[in-house]
Amino acid sequence: MEGEKRPAPYEGLFADGHLVLWTLCSVLLPVFITFWCSLQRSRRQLHRRDIFRKSKHGWRDTDLFSHPTYCCVCAQHILQGAFCDCCGLRVDEGCLKKADKRFHCKEIMLKNDSKALDAMHHHWIRGNVPLCSYCVVCKQQCGSQPKLCDYRCIWCQKTVHDECMKNSLKNEQCDFGEFKNLIIPPSYLTSINQMRKDKKTDYAMLASKLGKQWTPLIILANSRSGTNMGEGLLGEFRILLNPVQVFDVTKTPPVKALQLCTLLPYYSARVLVCGGDGTVGWVLDAVDEMKIKGQEKYIPQVAVLPLGTGNDLSNTLGWGTGYAGEIPVAQVLRNVMEADGVKLDRWKVQVTNKGYYNLRKLKEFTMNNYFSVGPDALMALNFHAHREKAPSLFSSRILNKAVYLFYGTKDCLVQECKDLNKKVESWMVSE
Repeated sequence: MEGEKRPAPYEGLFADGHLVLWTLCSVLLPVFITFWCSLQRSRRQLHRRDIFRKSKHGWRDTDLFSHPTYCCVCAQHILQGAFCDCCGLRVDEGCLKKADKRFHCKEIMLKNDSKALDAMHHHWIRGNVPLCSYCVVCKQQCGSQPKLCDYRCIWCQKTVHDECMKNSLKNEQCDFGEFKNLIIPPSYLTSINQMRKDKKTDYAMLASKLGKQWTPLIILANSRSGTNMGEGLLGEFRILLNPVQVFDVTKTPPVKALQLCTLLPYYSARVLVCGGDGTVGWVLDAVDEMKIKGQEKYIPQVAVLPLGTGNDLSNTLGWGTGYAGEIPVAQVLRNVMEADGVKLDRWKVQVTNKGYYNLRKLKEFTMNNYFSVGPDALMALNFHAHREKAPSLFSSRILNKAVYLFYGTKDCLVQECKDLNKKVESWMVSE
């Protein structure tokens, strides 16, 4: 109609421009914020890694502490930050550099060679004491107040209230607490180092000062076994023992780790293997190599903490079918101290090809309590190969058994081992 007004063309273009602008802002702004946050996060991670690399502490970062935690520097309550898996310090991310300079970690060896074996003092750190811990002076519960309070010795694990801390306690000699018979004291390693410089090897005289009950324990944990609990257990053992006694077999092979036994008195060392049957077999093979090298007197007794999927060998030796954290690590150490030794038969299995013109080298394997040839062996091999490729996916014992079931069902259909009984001959030779 003639009386109606039509909108100007510029007004429509202006409205469309506003719509496009707001659309771009709503799309690009979250992208920019996400990119900026990821950039800042990567910078913080690089900064933390640089501190971790240069530090003497065993720093580990976490997104959420499992219980109420307070920063050892600023005394503020923190939900995330970093902790040392050797001495137990907990700090906020912003205080990490200050904590690294201010606090000393556990010393695996003493700097002063003149110190005697019984002259080591307590090493106290303040705050974040374990729950249900009690003061050695007044026998009342420690760490009950919602703040950074009370002290803990990182060697003997004794705790004391702020108001009960006296100069006498600060200068008191540390006896290494409940697990003193399992700990290798830093002063012992210092004395060993001095004796080796002097070309002396009489370690028994040196160990006699530590008592007849001293049976140092070496921890060999596989961080990839079973439920991937090995990484956390390594930190808990480092807090209770000397960090030099704790090894991750994925980084330090058992053959190298067991050489620590050669610095100890004859027949005194014990080894706790944290892993599955494969890890235990790996360690026992390393023990056999010690026999070949003429180190029979240093061979340790072996205990097992079952972290694998099947854990048949562990169950046979009385250590249970699996460990899922149902008992604290301190109780595991008590069980090792109270355990009795038994002998284990180990068998050699030789594999060769049939035929008159066999040029292949004879293969020899070691068997602990059983071995298999056929579908179950193929199933275990497939499981092992896939776990090596992606260990993070195999973090549950139930999931691992489901994978075993999958490969077992697959072999029933494919039948890769069909007519195997016609191709394999077996015989036993007794000595």
